[in-house]
Amino acid sequence: MNQKYAFAIGILLIVLAGCASAPEPLEVSDVEELEATVLAVDADSRLLILRGPAGNEFAFRVGPEVRNLAQVEVGDILRVSYFSSYLFSMADPGNAGVDAEIAAGRSEEGARPGAMVGATMRQTVEIMSVASDGKAVSFRDANGQIQSIDVLREEGQAFARKLSRGDLVDIQYTEAVAIGIEAAE
Repeated sequence: MNQKYAFAIGILLIVLAGCASAPEPLEVSDVEELEATVLAVDADSRLLILRGPAGNEFAFRVGPEVRNLAQVEVGDILRVSYFSSYLFSMADPGNAGVDAEIAAGRSEEGARPGAMVGATMRQTVEIMSVASDGKAVSFRDANGQIQSIDVLREEGQAFARKLSRGDLVDIQYTEAVAIGIEAAE
């Protein structure tokens, strides 16, 4: 085999090995929902009496920013949804950084009461070490602090096993809460 051909194959194998080991982005998310039944509405004091999923009763005072309270009736369902998500992906050195976004909204005049608020934070970290089984990762955060975490989920461990010292990883964390009132069925 000539020397140029062997060199080209060697470079190709190195490139392919690098492509094969880079992890695909990983998203891990959860949604939790909670419902409570409206037992009473006092519009003047802006007080709702609710029954939670375990049968417990509690009072909930709503502020003046809650629109359309007059539409809430006994038997309606207050639904609270909580969403959280982590997105892990390889970062390009030129795109490393820290940023955040916040969004909020509430129902329009005349619509049933509801609101949401959410935030997304992103930080690029530098991998310092990874356990061979992927169950532990150490990294340097944007403030220069070295942190170590246990990786609990199998899909996270599979992602971690493909990381090497010096890799840059974007970690994006999103959480949101939505609250709404639905008419009783």
